[in-house]
Amino acid sequence: MRLKTKFWLESDSGDFLLGPGTLRLLVAIAEQGSLKAGAKAIGLSYRGAWNRLNKAEEGLTFPLLERHSGGEGGGGSTLTVEARELVKRYRRFVQEVEGALEARFAEAFADWRIDTDVLQNVNIKRNK
Repeated sequence: MRLKTKFWLESDSGDFLLGPGTLRLLVAIAEQGSLKAGAKAIGLSYRGAWNRLNKAEEGLTFPLLERHSGGEGGGGSTLTVEARELVKRYRRFVQEVEGALEARFAEAFADWRIDTDVLQNVNIKRNK
């Protein structure tokens, strides 16, 4: 048995701001140098990635990407200063909280064992 958690940020009105998927996208964009390449690297369509970023930017009220138009070397995107700081803080927060939750989970369930006979009886009764 293991603990699964997922954290995301919402505005005070409940609008989505940032979660694990958008974080992966931002990291991929930073690594790949463009929205298109970042989206491809994590298996998102360009349109899906674009929509995800626009929704996050709208809620956050600041741009996440600096977009560079094409030319000799082609276009690309880099994370804004605010986006880099958001990614850093979000990652640090999630890492710290997940560590604390895993420790608390281990403590809460350390002496608990599932009686497999009881579980088998429950499954047998449900299947009848």
